[in-house]
Amino acid sequence: MNTKVSGRKAAHAAHGNTLLIAFQDALECLRKEMGLTRCAFAERLGIPRSSYFHLMTDAANPSLDYIELIAERAGVEPIAFLGKAGQGPRRFGVGAR
Repeated sequence: MNTKVSGRKAAHAAHGNTLLIAFQDALECLRKEMGLTRCAFAERLGIPRSSYFHLMTDAANPSLDYIELIAERAGVEPIAFLGKAGQGPRRFGVGAR
């Protein structure tokens, strides 16, 4: 029996990844709140459409740096993307004390 071990990092399915689901939910909520299509939202964030669409898949694994970049460009706090699934992100200054 030949067992092959790969050194590649495995992609985690979103269905079991609460942080990824929360990130995706918050990103889509923000996009809808802004009244933008996915393509227009990607353009607003300054990322390729393909990158945005990949972020919304089970195979997405955005780095914290990438999440910070998206949050900055979207005008929200980075932590807003890592909250509970189903909650939209808070904008800078909204509800902050």
